[in-house]
Amino acid sequence: MTDQELIELFSTRDPAAVAALSGQYGPYCRAVAAQLLADPRDVDECLNDCFLAVWRAIPPARPERFRGWLAAIVRNRALAMGRENSRRPPTVDEAALELASCLPPGDSPEGTAEYRALAQAVNDFLRAQPKDVRILFVRRYWYADTVEQTARLLGWSVSKTKSALFRTRNRLREHLKKEGYL
Repeated sequence: MTDQELIELFSTRDPAAVAALSGQYGPYCRAVAAQLLADPRDVDECLNDCFLAVWRAIPPARPERFRGWLAAIVRNRALAMGRENSRRPPTVDEAALELASCLPPGDSPEGTAEYRALAQAVNDFLRAQPKDVRILFVRRYWYADTVEQTARLLGWSVSKTKSALFRTRNRLREHLKKEGYL
């Protein structure tokens, strides 16, 4: 089933939509949530919440990149659950701390517009990077993979992976300075 067919099932409020979503994207969503939540029961609860959120969002939403949109819902809910119950893997905090030194402070009164502009600046930076660096960055800071997991995925040594992350954060920091965010 294509993403558009799946969206159409949700749009028509077909009860089979949730089962189709679970069948097609359940393992992917579970993997995203499991990286961010320590307890398997929390992962199950997160997926249930997310599938309900998708049911409520479509319609009116008709996401163009369904898989990425769905992953963002799962990731955001998993992070919120981890904050609420203080049960999340330490890699989440490690990755956040690593990246925090590259980003401006988060509590600004400008709010959403500035956040979107910053997100666009980070996306522009990533688009300019080689594919392996983009994969490295996304696996570490979006999926919260450990350095060891990321190294295995890329076929790199842990040392090379740490160095590449360090250099990428430094390049990101310089890019954001040039763009006026730091």
